[in-house]
Amino acid sequence: MQNTPKPRILITNDDGFQSENICALANALSPLGEVFVFAPEREQSGVSHAFTVRHGLSVKKECLTGFSEGVELYSMSGTPSDCVKFALGHFAHHGLSTEGAGPGPFDLCFSGVNLGENSGVSSLYSGTVAGAREAALWGVPGIALSLRGTGTDLLTTATEFAATVVKRELFRQIPAGVFWNVNFPKATAESFKGFKATRMALGMFTDHYSHENGLWQLDGDKLWNEQPKDSDDYLLNQGYATVTPHRIDQTDEKSLEKINEMIEDK
Repeated sequence: MQNTPKPRILITNDDGFQSENICALANALSPLGEVFVFAPEREQSGVSHAFTVRHGLSVKKECLTGFSEGVELYSMSGTPSDCVKFALGHFAHHGLSTEGAGPGPFDLCFSGVNLGENSGVSSLYSGTVAGAREAALWGVPGIALSLRGTGTDLLTTATEFAATVVKRELFRQIPAGVFWNVNFPKATAESFKGFKATRMALGMFTDHYSHENGLWQLDGDKLWNEQPKDSDDYLLNQGYATVTPHRIDQTDEKSLEKINEMIEDK
């Protein structure tokens, strides 16, 4: 019987390569595949899909205690999008050289596990979500993982979810041009209510600015329970983990029809 090769897994985040959460995720997946971590050298929260074009990037192979043997860990000077772009576009084919051989194509990409929720409109600002989106741009299934709370119970739940996705090859069911945004609630293992497939909430933050020491400081929160009851924000606040499929194609088809009508009438 021919053995099926283990999947090649890319992991990134926006909290930096020294994050305990990215270490926990890499260790949970290392028995299931070939794991490569490319993560920013410092925190890059809230950078959305920014990437580096006007100056070079540094890439360094790291050796940190806590990571399982066999996990390859690299830090980069750029954003999460930079990390995924470099790993998929260059490293997979050439390694860290210009003409050498890399490990080969990646089968999937996880981004996280983030400290802080990335549901609803948070996903538009999130560097974590951008890591999964960048993977989808390259035709690689991408999954963003984020925790609303900071307890270890749901970190374990998140890494177990990722392991299940790999074991059952659920990532192969993600259509081209789609990626998953997965958020875990503030909960304990006992109070956790399970998973819900949801749509993205569109409710904006209650943004406001305070003026302190000559600087304007942003603050605010979400109106969690005022969101649609089938949305990620609402159900996350009810104690569910939410799985929201996002599309790369942001075209509004109805507006496209109207614009075509306006052009034709001109």
